[in-house]
Amino acid sequence: MHPSTKPRFQAKHPFFIGIDSDGTAFDSMEIKQRSVFLPVAVDLWNLHAVQKPFYEIAEFINLYSVHRGVNRFQALAMALERLARRHEVLAERVVLPDYATLKTFVLSGRALSAASLADYNSALGSPFLAEVVEWSKRSDERYAQVTRDEGNPAYPLVREALARAAQNADIMIVSSSSHEALLQDWGDTHLLPFITLVAGQEMGSKAAQLNFALQGEARRERTLMIGDALGDLDAARANSVMFYPIIPGREKQSWDLFFNEALHRFFQLTYAGDYEQRLVGDFMNVLRPDEVWLTA
Repeated sequence: MHPSTKPRFQAKHPFFIGIDSDGTAFDSMEIKQRSVFLPVAVDLWNLHAVQKPFYEIAEFINLYSVHRGVNRFQALAMALERLARRHEVLAERVVLPDYATLKTFVLSGRALSAASLADYNSALGSPFLAEVVEWSKRSDERYAQVTRDEGNPAYPLVREALARAAQNADIMIVSSSSHEALLQDWGDTHLLPFITLVAGQEMGSKAAQLNFALQGEARRERTLMIGDALGDLDAARANSVMFYPIIPGREKQSWDLFFNEALHRFFQLTYAGDYEQRLVGDFMNVLRPDEVWLTA
């Protein structure tokens, strides 16, 4: 069933775990940026003359800043806006697309999916927004090809941790990736049997996805969100649930700690408090501050 139909979530276990995909379960963040999203954008909008600064800007936003893991449309709008300020653009007389329409869309409160963007553009008729929809489609197609050719294995201990967690918890994929891409990544690695529900960008923001699963349930003290980005932490806090960070650059160590210690504490109801705060503090020290117009 397509996620936009929002089937009613039926809890089967006393605990609930939401888990992000890219950068959390899979080492796919850099692959998606450097091999998929960015080269497709360069080709589509003829950014070859300013490819180096475009990559620098986009990689910082998507991989190293507090915006790590942000939705693709938000990241593209931010990257184009910043690229327009760079001296290389003026020096090379590069004509950039009018990103203002995309910025208006990402700040509109609408679901940040390709289908939502296409619907939004049906009345505007913006050639650029139509190209953004095409960019998203081509990116998904290229990512599918890249993973077919090169594979996309999960981090060590992800399978073991999910297998153990699934004994006592319903597990939901909470992600800004498309539903189709999630089914491919989790299906190809045979991890879907541990998953109760696959969400994705079609179901709205990560906070909205969590809220959908938790609505009417009195078990938020038994709910944990696992992620590698500030957006994952924000989604957890928006729903008053706990957060476990997969720290960028220390992913293997993070999964080792989760499997051998943190998951047990979660099930024993001793995770919240000082233990969680220490982990979140370590996580926050890794991400670099940046502009925050996305919340304007």
